[in-house]
Amino acid sequence: MYYQAIVAFETGVIDNNGTPKVKKFKYILESESVFEATQRMSYYLAEDTRDSEIVSLVKAPYEDIIHPQLTPKYYTQKIEA
Repeated sequence: MYYQAIVAFETGVIDNNGTPKVKKFKYILESESVFEATQRMSYYLAEDTRDSEIVSLVKAPYEDIIHPQLTPKYYTQKIEA
């Protein structure tokens, strides 16, 4: 099962109200549960020196992800156009 995480990273810039500006990034995780996906994302973010916060973690709206390492058989055949 795939999950989509939206993570907000602080940019180091503060607006006029004193609130730090953030930039949001989306990640896809493969996990069996929301709890496991949260653990994986937290472990991934622990190596980053920027301040971050997981804003959202939901089941990804995708049926499957076709990728050379995840589904190699679809990338070994030559596609004729």
